[in-house]
Amino acid sequence: MSLPAISVMPELSTDLIFAIAALAFATGVLHGATGMAGGVVMAAVLSHWLGIKVAIPAMTCALIFSHASRVWLYRKDISWPIAGRVLIFGIPTTIIGALIFVYLKPAIVALVMALVLSLSFPIKHWARRRQLNTTPKVLSLASAAWGMLAGNVIGPGFFLAPFLLGTGINRLTFVGTLAAVTGAMNGIKLVVFGGASILSADLLTLGVLIGLATIPGNLTGRYILTRIGDAQHRSIVDILTLLMIGNFFYLFLSNR
Repeated sequence: MSLPAISVMPELSTDLIFAIAALAFATGVLHGATGMAGGVVMAAVLSHWLGIKVAIPAMTCALIFSHASRVWLYRKDISWPIAGRVLIFGIPTTIIGALIFVYLKPAIVALVMALVLSLSFPIKHWARRRQLNTTPKVLSLASAAWGMLAGNVIGPGFFLAPFLLGTGINRLTFVGTLAAVTGAMNGIKLVVFGGASILSADLLTLGVLIGLATIPGNLTGRYILTRIGDAQHRSIVDILTLLMIGNFFYLFLSNR
């Protein structure tokens, strides 16, 4: 089977470039304050402007910058033993998931993202009600499943979140640890996308632009995170999850 052609990015006007940069800053604030959601929100909007098969490779590059900045901001809070376990079991399946993404049609990508977010919502609430206690074995299995999802979509942190929180870490450690594992995951995806020839120089440039614009947003987001409680943090993530589920189902239907 031959590999798909490089994803073609439409020509961007100056106004659109500024709009993308402003949105990247705003989603950086969101990402810094929640540890999640920023990447998937940015991917959702870019999918409407550029197409989902263009948006995801560009965001994969951008998120490396965004995650790296949060790793630095939360470097004293990161649980490296937990991050290491997630990556050991998640990286092999991430590679498989990224290779699958190469061949997926845009409508299927949108549907997968919608279903992943839909699945994550009941899982989070089930874990909260039962005060999930994540053992090393459970975290390993969840990490392998997360890796497969991570290779295909932006925003699989919604799935991994309840298992990380079930280890007993606080919200600052959660944000830092999730940034560490998702940053490494996006680096792996970028290598796979480059090798599969679906990442053009234009897409890489756009990804760098978006990533750099998220860094000051992450700084602002950290300020917000240190001043909200865990309950407020959960409510923000839940509302965003519902909005993104609706968005990606819409993209699925419009790309059929």
